[in-house]
Amino acid sequence: MELNELKALLYAAEDEISALGEHVSDVIFKHPELGDQEFFSAEFLTEEMKKLGFKVEYPYCGVPTAFRCEYGDDEGPKVGFLAEYDALPGYGENKDENGHACGHNWIAGSTFAACAALQKVKEHFKGKIVFIGTPAEETDGRKIDIMEAGGFDDLDCAIQLHLGEYNAVECVALACTDVTFNFKGVAVHASARPEEGINALDASQLTFAGINALRQHVSSDVRIHGIIKEGGYACNTVPDRSSMQLFIRAADKDYLENVIARVINCAKGASLMTGAELTLRRSNNTFYDYKTVPALQEKLRENMMAQGVKDFVKEDIYHSGSTDIGNVSYACPTAYGYLSTAEYSPAQTHDVEFLKVANSKFAYGLLHKGAKSMAATALDVFCDETFRTQIQKNYK
Repeated sequence: MELNELKALLYAAEDEISALGEHVSDVIFKHPELGDQEFFSAEFLTEEMKKLGFKVEYPYCGVPTAFRCEYGDDEGPKVGFLAEYDALPGYGENKDENGHACGHNWIAGSTFAACAALQKVKEHFKGKIVFIGTPAEETDGRKIDIMEAGGFDDLDCAIQLHLGEYNAVECVALACTDVTFNFKGVAVHASARPEEGINALDASQLTFAGINALRQHVSSDVRIHGIIKEGGYACNTVPDRSSMQLFIRAADKDYLENVIARVINCAKGASLMTGAELTLRRSNNTFYDYKTVPALQEKLRENMMAQGVKDFVKEDIYHSGSTDIGNVSYACPTAYGYLSTAEYSPAQTHDVEFLKVANSKFAYGLLHKGAKSMAATALDVFCDETFRTQIQKNYK
């Protein structure tokens, strides 16, 4: 069967299982769980995969709410679809409810639908369909843990789409980590015995001053932003404890390490100037920049355009954030992109108003376009050896 004919068969298969993809999105949306707590979501998704005949490994790579589901041949290419299903905190009238204001329910539904559609036409191609559940994208980024455990190494390609404010396949993600500095000083009466005190808050302020001086001597893609989490409790007492947290980002994961070392030196200098004792903690996980594969990006664009998606935007390093998809891209060729919800609502992800978007009928329409686009890109990988060779050349 010609590839275009197979894609037509695939699109018809996705139409047949369309209600299933919407059901998955809806159930995840109505059971919002924070990162590393997504036990209902992980169990629900793996049970649905079992119903389709997928072999399930749960948990996966030592991550309690991660999983891997497979269907197909041991011989041939392996294409992975990356599901996310963690929610965000701080919604509801009292700001004490979780919510899928980033649309991870949609990601779970669209990747699930892509796998289900491919499974229905599996007799026409060789290879293995892989559905990987990746928890805690909003926090610690468990794709990083899975990557470090080798959980993506055997994939010929990994694919994911996200809802956003524009359509894009030329995406950018900055490498990122967070560092916390804790300063310990000596508390005394700020008026009666100031000369005997050691001001921990001064150390945090001097660290920020050092960082602000550093900004003009790093590349323009670097982002350093943070807060003071603790800085004293009474004006007439010299603060003996201060804590500050920073996010540090750069366009290249190796250059990020250079910047981190210089930021730490700012804190060390502040400690020396004030006499406050410094302890620091760096996050266990570092988010990598996104390693692009032009041939794969372009193929994903073609398949999205076949679903009527147009007006693509090229992202740039000066207006980008970070995601653990970047780490996946260092383990295997990765196709990542966005589908725009701007036509439906001006709300952006994480905004409370995006809760009205993430599980809407409009989002379901995009879910089917996304599922078909991702699954069609997978067929290109499964069925076109020349394309697979091109991907590997681009990836190196």
